[in-house]
Amino acid sequence: MSDAFTDVAKMKQIKQDIKEHEGKIVELTLENGRKREKNKQGRIVEVYQSLFIVEYEDPNNTFVESYTYSDILTEKILIHYLD
Repeated sequence: MSDAFTDVAKMKQIKQDIKEHEGKIVELTLENGRKREKNKQGRIVEVYQSLFIVEYEDPNNTFVESYTYSDILTEKILIHYLD
């Protein structure tokens, strides 16, 4: 039962860290299938209660993707803050 409380505390910390970096550039390492990873750099543009939105810019296009805090908690996504 204490593991659930630990996970909730970690989730709150993840949300707080992301909120503090809103508007800043981050690098995300995404799990892209079996033993494959994909790195992306983008800007955190919106932070909500259960998810956050990252905007990516290519030379020809701008697009957004949303991620949940549980993606980070379960290490499906690794986030690196580029301050």
